[in-house]
Amino acid sequence: MPIYEFQCRSCNYVFELLMMTKDELKEARCPKCQSPEVGKLMSAANISTGGHKSPPPDPNRPSVETRTCQSGSCTYLNLPGYTRD
Repeated sequence: MPIYEFQCRSCNYVFELLMMTKDELKEARCPKCQSPEVGKLMSAANISTGGHKSPPPDPNRPSVETRTCQSGSCTYLNLPGYTRD
């Protein structure tokens, strides 16, 4: 059962819907304004590759890093060409 991501063309609200049948795609409505004018968005897939090792990080691509800090855990966005003071 796929989860589809939509954007309302009336109010620009982005939302997800679990669709059981193809007919439900035709009946999709915005949960915020109830408009039937919605468009399906392209979503990124989340894939697990099992026990394979990840390739080394590419220093020319943005990455997210989580570390332990005083408040628990902190997330950093690493951007190529940007240095943190």
